[in-house]
Amino acid sequence: MLTSLALGEYRMNHDINPRISGLLLVVTWLEVAILLWAGLGLLLYPPVMEPFWPWPLAPFNLRYLGALYTGALVAAFLQAWSGRWSPARVVTPMIFIFTLVVTIYSFVHLERFDPNRPEAWIWFILYIGVCLNAGVHLWLYRKRPLPQPGGRPRGASRIALWAVTIALGVYGLALLAVPAAASWFWPWKLDTFHAQLYSVTFLTPALGAWVLLLGTTRNDQKTFGLTLAGWGLLPILALLLADATVKRVHWELAGTWLWLALFAAMAGIGGWLAAGTRQQVWGNR
Repeated sequence: MLTSLALGEYRMNHDINPRISGLLLVVTWLEVAILLWAGLGLLLYPPVMEPFWPWPLAPFNLRYLGALYTGALVAAFLQAWSGRWSPARVVTPMIFIFTLVVTIYSFVHLERFDPNRPEAWIWFILYIGVCLNAGVHLWLYRKRPLPQPGGRPRGASRIALWAVTIALGVYGLALLAVPAAASWFWPWKLDTFHAQLYSVTFLTPALGAWVLLLGTTRNDQKTFGLTLAGWGLLPILALLLADATVKRVHWELAGTWLWLALFAAMAGIGGWLAAGTRQQVWGNR
């Protein structure tokens, strides 16, 4: 396996946009299958999926997790379908931070998991395995040159990426550090465990945007934009679907509309970044 990775390393140095290793590709396709099952299942058919989840979930958390995984499915599928360093150079760091944060805070809240249930063991095995796989490949590919044509984003794209990096990064960290205070405006009450898990909704695209600031290609930016758009639109859909069932959202509250504005902004910026790749101009600095 290591020999295969080393061979892939050599080839990557001699290809404008080289293929990723077979191991990374296989694991990514595995992620696609799991995210397709869990994401769409939780979002659209929560009663079917709920018995398989490793801890009990309320209606809004069921749908939101479905939205989160379905959004992640966009990035994983685009990486698996391409099988190339671009877009893997932006998707793999996002996979790493997503799985790392979820793994850490799953251990922090270990009391949530019943060791007698196989789903709990599967959860930890999958997250640790995917996290290690992404981390190893980030290390192996740490010196990979930027695929061409590409460069650092300029103009409005650069401003938008900085805004995503700072705003979502700060808010994601706030959900980790002060979950109750940071989630006050959510349309449903978040406990500490879920608020900290949901930080990946913001930390993941913040890291992806930062990677693009260091250098990007059209494929990188389009993949990131579509993923960010999904992470903006799908939680709104999840909220509407959950509220249609339980009727618990207080639409008259300013906090609810602030939450909607946050995710709508993510969707708008993501869609704009994805659509703007045809006119994208890069600089060398």
